[in-house]
Amino acid sequence: MKYRSSGSLLISVALHLIIGIIGFFYWFNVIPSHRADSMDAIFTTVEEPKTKRITPPKRVEIRKETTHSTNQPQLKILTSNQPTSRQGVVSAAEPTEFRPFEKVNLNESVTPGPTNIEFKGPAPIRRGVEQPIKKKPKTPERFKSRLVKFIESQEGPQRIVYCIDLSSSLQDLPDYKLKKIIDLMRDSLTFLEPHDSFNIIAFSGELVVYQEEYILVTEKTVEDSSTYLTNIKSQIHSDVNEHDMLTALTEMVKLSPTIVVLFSDGIPTSITAPDLKLVGEHAKGNGHIFAMGIGMAPNFPGAVMLKQLSIVSKGDFWLVDR
Repeated sequence: MKYRSSGSLLISVALHLIIGIIGFFYWFNVIPSHRADSMDAIFTTVEEPKTKRITPPKRVEIRKETTHSTNQPQLKILTSNQPTSRQGVVSAAEPTEFRPFEKVNLNESVTPGPTNIEFKGPAPIRRGVEQPIKKKPKTPERFKSRLVKFIESQEGPQRIVYCIDLSSSLQDLPDYKLKKIIDLMRDSLTFLEPHDSFNIIAFSGELVVYQEEYILVTEKTVEDSSTYLTNIKSQIHSDVNEHDMLTALTEMVKLSPTIVVLFSDGIPTSITAPDLKLVGEHAKGNGHIFAMGIGMAPNFPGAVMLKQLSIVSKGDFWLVDR
């Protein structure tokens, strides 16, 4: 009887212990679910959606032609009008409507061809090798004599009279010196502008005027006048009663020139002892006098008179061989 009561006790204790353990786990698994201020949650790390970077295609000139065949010869090419980001990544944050385009046969070889693209806004930047711009060699500037520079310094249209002294006092002048003066005058004709006009007067025993009126500047008139100047000495005939530069200036007032290109030795034949104070009277009405001399010193009396004429008329005096 004693052993039976001890075994029953042990069995009873074991059963109560098992029931207690089962009740403990049941209490903690069931009772908390009825509470409104608690919830079960599992925290996990959400990975950001990965974006695929688009590799730009190779340049056309180095792309190799593909001959790979496909089992799907007829495909529809779909595209999106979603703009690319600054890094070249296509964003799919918002759905975009896709519209099918015409079918393309991928078996046919596609070769790049010319494409007209219209750009709006700033001009596109050109890249690549361009032919260098070859600069044209500069045409050397023509030499301008002191006479040409003086004429060009005057504003507006000019009426120019070339006056040449061939009186007896210049008969001993070497031909090459007279030619030098004539060549300077001929050269200045080629620099005249179309709105200018000119005439030629030579004096010795007589006063010879080339044309009755001023000559307009054209290629033909310049060429003809240049030829006339070359043979100017043959147009003059000496006489006892000769003209000098002062009487020639008096006659030229009728033409109302703006510039007188005067070549002379400065020695008057009509006045025995000229007064420098009265020389300026002969310059009136003849515009600016550009006086030219050759074969004389600056203190020669004729050179002094020529210089005085240029000063009074606000012109210039040039001793060509100095």
